[in-house]
Amino acid sequence: MLANFFNSQEFRDSYDILFIYRWSPQYEKGFKNRVPLQIENIPVRLYEINDVYVSIDSISLIILRRPLNFLINLGLVKYFFLFINTIILFRIIRKKKVTILHVNNGGYPGAQSTISMVIAARLCGITCIVYVVNNIAVGYNSLDRRFDYVFDQIVVCWVKMFVTGSLYAGNALKKILKLPSNKIQCIPNGIASRKVTETREQVIQRLHLPNNRLILSVIANLEERKGHIFLLKSLKQLKDMYPGISIPVCVIEGTGSTDKILKTFVDKNDLKTDVLFIPHEEQIFNLISASDCIILPSIKDEDFPNVILESMSLGKAIIASNFSGIPEQIEHMKSGYLVEPGDVSDLAMAIKFMLDHPEMKNLFGENAKVRFEELFKDKIAINHYRKIYNKLTEEISS
Repeated sequence: MLANFFNSQEFRDSYDILFIYRWSPQYEKGFKNRVPLQIENIPVRLYEINDVYVSIDSISLIILRRPLNFLINLGLVKYFFLFINTIILFRIIRKKKVTILHVNNGGYPGAQSTISMVIAARLCGITCIVYVVNNIAVGYNSLDRRFDYVFDQIVVCWVKMFVTGSLYAGNALKKILKLPSNKIQCIPNGIASRKVTETREQVIQRLHLPNNRLILSVIANLEERKGHIFLLKSLKQLKDMYPGISIPVCVIEGTGSTDKILKTFVDKNDLKTDVLFIPHEEQIFNLISASDCIILPSIKDEDFPNVILESMSLGKAIIASNFSGIPEQIEHMKSGYLVEPGDVSDLAMAIKFMLDHPEMKNLFGENAKVRFEELFKDKIAINHYRKIYNKLTEEISS
């Protein structure tokens, strides 16, 4: 969503933009690819407890992981990081003239550096703070989260408006943080359509795909929560139940921790000719455009997936899991097909439906395109945010 702000000429004409972000090689590369224009930006090296957990999880001796995690939590390391990050960010923004602070977080609590930014901003006298939460908030079920309560209340007190991309995420955040209704708003994420630079035939030839089979594509990090294994099991089920049909070829784009598990499943279940793994597709819109159907078989930790919006913008049929904010994007059997998360048979039936009813597959894509144009274009979301900014600045002025 931020890239859409930065690439909008109207938005840049309305505001002087300063983009402060937590630096990492991956984020840096992605930012430069998505935002070719020169935006004033300050990359900052900040400390995140999640990086420590990732490092611990990479230790080959599993027996060491749990005690190390326990020691890190016992030492309250993340609150030390929060304190250090607050100092770093305070030193940066106190030198800047900031009227509106827009904080973008992947979830809640998500990146704790965003909490540091809220605290640093208020110490600098910035009162117009908009805090965007892009996933489902985590409750206080764990001891670790209960320690966060004080800082959560500071954020609730100092943030003027919380924004979520879906009503589902908004209701979860409101319940957990006990937010008043006038302090939270749902703005569906919007995206800008991107150009397709290859024909379907060119993509098929480049990726060495068969041109006589339905092409299903999954574009997601290879993580347990994305549910790839259930998709592979559904393909296996289809192949076993209907030996006479040509099942779709499935393109899995992405990298991640479940890579070896998925490839092992493919090898052991005779799916080598049916599944293609692509670590990274530079022109992702070309792959979406060449696909007959996009699948997102996620089982948890989703809100309002961008890949669904990207697929809708290109008029593609979509099969996706029926939970979180996804039903707010796709209308079942009208602009796509929704399945129960983790239900292999349900997913297999959805794929079989696309095989048996090509006219419905095409209709889903057409309806998805119309729905995208009406609700999810980048300009629509940007205008909603501008209304929030204007309202908050007017309140401060009065």
